[in-house]
Amino acid sequence: MGCCVNPFVGTDTNAAPTAPGAPTRETEGSLEEDQAAVQAHTSAAVGAGFDMRLVRVQPGVHIGTEQLCDVGAALRLEAIEPPTAEEEAAGTTTPYDLAAVQRMSIKCVSPTGESWADLEFLATRASHVSEVVPGARIRVRIRTADGGFFDYPVLDFVETVGSAPDRPSESLHPVTTVPMGFDLRALARDPSIIGTTQTCAVAHASDIDVLDPADARRRSYPAGVQNRMTIRCRHASGEEWADLIFMPAQALSALHVSRGDVISAVVVSRSGGFFDYPVLQFAAE
Repeated sequence: MGCCVNPFVGTDTNAAPTAPGAPTRETEGSLEEDQAAVQAHTSAAVGAGFDMRLVRVQPGVHIGTEQLCDVGAALRLEAIEPPTAEEEAAGTTTPYDLAAVQRMSIKCVSPTGESWADLEFLATRASHVSEVVPGARIRVRIRTADGGFFDYPVLDFVETVGSAPDRPSESLHPVTTVPMGFDLRALARDPSIIGTTQTCAVAHASDIDVLDPADARRRSYPAGVQNRMTIRCRHASGEEWADLIFMPAQALSALHVSRGDVISAVVVSRSGGFFDYPVLQFAAE
């Protein structure tokens, strides 16, 4: 299993450049290289593929359901190694089905957004791996909201449905002018800003992460936080990194945080987030 488990999830120090949340991975040298934040819309076209980001913001709703994934990218197929005797003795868990033999990273695209996922194949369906190519529409069963390769959601391959419908020519990643917002550097000299609501002009927004309680407890987060993302807030003199968190009731709003948006956020702390970034709690768009 070692080849398919990302050991850097939730670590702040000595993190690999490809670790989730790492600045390098968020901006370059990753599967999402130079990918702008996704602009979500209020409704999807009829018959469109599923927006896989919903799995992270509504895990209790979608886990175990079957959904359509319109494949935008499919990476190298890899074997899933069975647990070693030592791992079994230690009670090490795996996000994969014990009957799964292969996996690949895929991107599921929809009119409202796109997201990477970890697609696993049971031995009984391994003959279908060649069908999973860009432009294909496949049916998947959602197994987990995270925990797969690079902490992606894990999906079970069910069947190939056919070809994905043609998408509109407009890009999901339009070039957007970013306005100016609050300068987070002011936190260093004015602690009274903590607890106030400020504006962030979003210059970059990462993938949405699901937080497990243990990870949330060791950071400067209020109790009950469900999701987070790494963002950059633009101001008159540049851009500052921040850790943007969402309570369950706010989670759907994470789909709408994208480059060019100006959001309101409560300043929770000046450090203590992922990579010790300031922690902001989403308040309103």
